[in-house]
Amino acid sequence: MLRTLRIHPLAAAIAHDQLAHLAGRAEIARHLTVHLARIPGLEVSEMPEGVLPSWYGLTLTYRPDELGGLPIERFHQALVAEGATEFDRPGSTCPMNTLPLYQEPAVLFSGHPHSHRHYNAGDFPVAEHAHAHTIKLPVWHREQDLELADQYVRAAIKISDHHKELL
Repeated sequence: MLRTLRIHPLAAAIAHDQLAHLAGRAEIARHLTVHLARIPGLEVSEMPEGVLPSWYGLTLTYRPDELGGLPIERFHQALVAEGATEFDRPGSTCPMNTLPLYQEPAVLFSGHPHSHRHYNAGDFPVAEHAHAHTIKLPVWHREQDLELADQYVRAAIKISDHHKELL
């Protein structure tokens, strides 16, 4: 049997439009990665050789031990105070075990044979640690956005350099 796979015309148009921005996003992501990786307190995940990411957001791992134990919340507040408001902490993209549905599944699935199973905070420590130490930054796609990216790098450098004043 021969199957024909189709994409919705609107989805195709959106995808076609976004493809034009991938090269720009890759360039800005590379630029951000190079500069942010040099900042104490921030770690940029390395891409495996041969991987070409389709950047939308750049996730950074916050390393409080490199900044005297400065809490991530205080670091993030300082970034925002510097005008770097696009730095973001993940919200809805949290470990699934912390969502109410997984902590109390019987509320929604009372008749399901596995509704007694539930998960608690602490059940997935690696995922929870990663979530608690993640800061996100959008990856812009236009050449003129390089200056904006540099402003964000400068803000992160300033906060890192002056972290003792925030303790």
